[in-house]
Amino acid sequence: MRLNRPQLIFLAVFCLTLLGAVVWALYAEYDRPWKQYQKIFNDLEYGYTAKQYQKLLLQRGGVAEKIKYNSPASVRNAGVSEKDLLTLKNRLSLIQNRGEKIKQLWLQGLGETDRCITCHQAVNKPGFENVSQPFRTHPGDYLKHHPVERFGCVICHEGQGVALTVNAAHGYAKNWSKPILKGAYIQSSCSKCHFMDQDLPFTAELTAAPVFTKGWKIFMENNCIGCHKLTGYKRPDRIAPSLTYIADKIKREWLIKWLKNPKDYLPETRMPRFEFSDREIGYVADYLMSMEPAQRAPERPSPFPKLDAGGFLNNSLIEEGENLFNALGCPGCHKINGKGNDFAPDLSGIGSKVKLDWLYEFLRKPKSYDPKTIVPDFRIPEKEIPGLAAYLMSLKKNKKPIPLTPSLTPDRRGGIIEGVEKGKKLVRDYGCTGCHEIETLSFQYNAPELDGIGDKRVDELVFNDLNDVEKTLISWLEIKVREPGRFATDKIVTRMPDYNFSKEQAEALVTFLLSMKDKPVSIKYRKTLVNHNTAEMRGRRILEKYNCRGCHKIKSKGGDIGPELTHEGKKSRAEWLYTFLKKPHKIRPVPILKAGMPDFNLSEQEVNTIIEYLSFISGESYPYDPEPRKEISPEEIPSGEKLYQEVFACSGCHTVNGTGGEVGPDHTDLASRLKREWIEQWLKNPRSIKPDVRMPRFKFRDWEFEALTNYLMTLGQYRFVQVKGAD
Repeated sequence: MRLNRPQLIFLAVFCLTLLGAVVWALYAEYDRPWKQYQKIFNDLEYGYTAKQYQKLLLQRGGVAEKIKYNSPASVRNAGVSEKDLLTLKNRLSLIQNRGEKIKQLWLQGLGETDRCITCHQAVNKPGFENVSQPFRTHPGDYLKHHPVERFGCVICHEGQGVALTVNAAHGYAKNWSKPILKGAYIQSSCSKCHFMDQDLPFTAELTAAPVFTKGWKIFMENNCIGCHKLTGYKRPDRIAPSLTYIADKIKREWLIKWLKNPKDYLPETRMPRFEFSDREIGYVADYLMSMEPAQRAPERPSPFPKLDAGGFLNNSLIEEGENLFNALGCPGCHKINGKGNDFAPDLSGIGSKVKLDWLYEFLRKPKSYDPKTIVPDFRIPEKEIPGLAAYLMSLKKNKKPIPLTPSLTPDRRGGIIEGVEKGKKLVRDYGCTGCHEIETLSFQYNAPELDGIGDKRVDELVFNDLNDVEKTLISWLEIKVREPGRFATDKIVTRMPDYNFSKEQAEALVTFLLSMKDKPVSIKYRKTLVNHNTAEMRGRRILEKYNCRGCHKIKSKGGDIGPELTHEGKKSRAEWLYTFLKKPHKIRPVPILKAGMPDFNLSEQEVNTIIEYLSFISGESYPYDPEPRKEISPEEIPSGEKLYQEVFACSGCHTVNGTGGEVGPDHTDLASRLKREWIEQWLKNPRSIKPDVRMPRFKFRDWEFEALTNYLMTLGQYRFVQVKGAD
């Protein structure tokens, strides 16, 4: 069959097109980016290996000269062996003959196919640390613990592991849910294998992921789980004061100013600012101030001593109170005008906030007003409370009057019933019970769950009218935590408050949020780096809860209001510690600390956890094995007593049964309090235990040392109390 001219033309065009397509396909296959990367890296690696080979040859040549003119030292002893040279030579040959091919890891435990090493061939090869990507050695020593062969790349960096082009592999393809993570956000992947739960103390951290750890702390400190449900995290009972009896405590005028912007009163407060209108603030104030007065407070003296007399806030009474405030060690927890610790609320303006009657009762018995408070009982004498109350009431700030609108007058009467109901609804809708306890209002979550938020696709996110921002999950989260109000529209009301996070805080929090994935990795890959169930971790949680370091130094960190506790487990008997922590009493004289250890009303489990922790950090065994009691004959006591009272004049500084000096600790109960081994070490050289101690080092003869120690071990009775395990 003969083809006509048009048919011949069509066939020719078709064949040329087919040939062109084949040529293009062959060229495209030849010119694939990954192949070019491999060719470039082959040249880089060949050059690097050749330099190493030449270096060894030069070293060997230098060694040969030494052999020739000096001693018969061997090449092997000089560090250059034939094996080393042969290895490099074979390596050069391998590189020279190596072709381009796709490299792939099948990570069955992760359910991932990873081809990243097709381009990133130097990732686990030293020597390319300063080369540009994709030819650079992986930084740090991460691969030492996370070998590429077992973990691949996408488990940490995200992206599309099977892809072979930059845009696709890095996850920039449209609707790919896991674009590559950059910068600090890579640290969000650490939690896939290393979970940070809420039971860890805030001092715990993943050292290789500081930004992620900071984000976890911000998440916990700001109680995000008070509004957002998250698997593995339990909402705490409360992290803020109870609002049940707030009407007893605070002034309505202060409450209104506080609701408008908490940071105007306390710049460092954790309380966020809600976008309430003036009228809504009035409603919330109506509801909170409508709470029934507390019936649980004990009867108070009436009239208050010195409080009802004229001129209550006189300078002398205020000065007495300030001195008492400092002597009690209150700055260990509270800050006033920039001085003190910020564990508990800043008291710089407390006089503008609280009512005098409430303050007086709270100072007398903190738990009578709020049984769940962690404020301890300092057992303040009744006659000294007025001075302390006067000092605190003198601390005022933010005296600017509030706007006189119908909703914001301090004592609005009209429409109060309507205001209470509307205020109650606002308190419920905005999730106030997530942080504050209100006995008449049950808790409920009021915000979306956070499970899987790190896997959200861009098409699932609502940007509303935000057209000037990058449409990515990270961008959406950054705006959400820093400027939640930007998502509000005429039809959409955002209830998330403004925490005034800095850019660095927002980055850390977003890093933590990105770690919340729907799909967990295989249990074979999970490893707990910080075991929260150890004696140390359990103890650190208790120390953080009650801010023990506010007064005590422990392992070189903490305050100096109370004695150092680093060696307390080696020093004190466990049974005495149990009794003391359950019911503290004064040991040291008044000039050193006014009130001594306050009563925290610790539970039995908390007490035993503290004892176990103190034993652990001082290297003592737990449960405590009581040391054998050495029998001391009655004939030995007088000689030791004479040494104590006369020769070394210990009674000049120490008290026994009410007699003696008040410079050092009371020795009345010494034998039941301290271990003999520690007493012996202390007598030999006090400064070896406490370098800044005022007690001198005495030169004892052997019999004096033995007699004095025996006498000290007779002071007081052993009061054994069963110390149960902390679990």
